[in-house]
Amino acid sequence: MVFRGAAGLLLFVPAAAFASSGEAPSLTSYLVKVGLSIALLALAGYSMVFFSGRRASFRPKGTLGLLASLSLGRDVLFIVRCGPDVLALLSGKNGARVIGRWRYEEWMAGWNETPDA
Repeated sequence: MVFRGAAGLLLFVPAAAFASSGEAPSLTSYLVKVGLSIALLALAGYSMVFFSGRRASFRPKGTLGLLASLSLGRDVLFIVRCGPDVLALLSGKNGARVIGRWRYEEWMAGWNETPDA
C-alpha cells in the first residue's frame, strides 16, 4: 500500500479508520481529516520558513537606500539615498516627483544640527 502526502498519515488516526470507502464518512471523521490536513500544511509551511534561513539581507547592497517614509493621506513622502545624493520624493496617484535634493554630507550635517523635540 502506497501512502501519498498527508492523506497517508490520516490512516493512523483511529477516527479516520472507521470511515471506509464503501460507506459515507461521518462528520467527526471528516472534521478530523480536515483538521489534521490543515495542521500538517501549517507545520510544513512553518518548517519551510524556519529552516530556510535568511540567506540575503533586506539591506540594499548598492548605494540606494530608503532613509524614511511618511504617509500624507493618499500620498507618500520618501527620503531616499541614491549614491552621494539624498532625494525627497512625493509619490501619489498622479505619479511621483522629486521635491528636494541634497548631498548626503549636507543631509547628515543638517540632521545632526536639528534638536530633538
